[in-house]
Amino acid sequence: MATLIAAVAAATVCSAPAEAAGSSTGTVGVSLNVTAACAVNGATSIGANLGQIGSIAFADQPGLFGNTDASMIATGGGTGLSVLCSPGSTPTLTVGSGANDAGGLHYMASGTNKVAYHLYSDSGRTNEIAIGQSISLGTATSTAFNVPIFGRVSSNGAVLAAGTYTDTVQVTIAW
Repeated sequence: MATLIAAVAAATVCSAPAEAAGSSTGTVGVSLNVTAACAVNGATSIGANLGQIGSIAFADQPGLFGNTDASMIATGGGTGLSVLCSPGSTPTLTVGSGANDAGGLHYMASGTNKVAYHLYSDSGRTNEIAIGQSISLGTATSTAFNVPIFGRVSSNGAVLAAGTYTDTVQVTIAW
């Protein structure tokens, strides 16, 4: 019997919670600094180099042709750049120089052959975007801006040499 009482007493002592000698409380600060940013064409991260964000492909033409129009197709689809910026920011899009520019005009080149082309901010092609021109996109909200870019090319009465004419134009988004 004494063994049973000792076993019960030991079990009671072992299962009893220990009394706390005292306690203290404090806090942990948690913070995050968010800087303004813009994402283009649905990107999920911000990069200094966006790569090719769209293309303007004119339809095939014979060597002599009048005004031919085309619209930019954004990388990933869409009829313009999709620019989503931090709410409250005021982003701008600057259309810079192309690889073949001369005399303040954009040119596409095929070898040494060139043809001038123009970029516009409207489908009626009345608002030309000059080289180096910044376009204000307005004040950002939680909705992406859609920024269309339209092109126009013409042989201007000259007969062009056959070939594939190309150019690469730099664009910068600042906020």
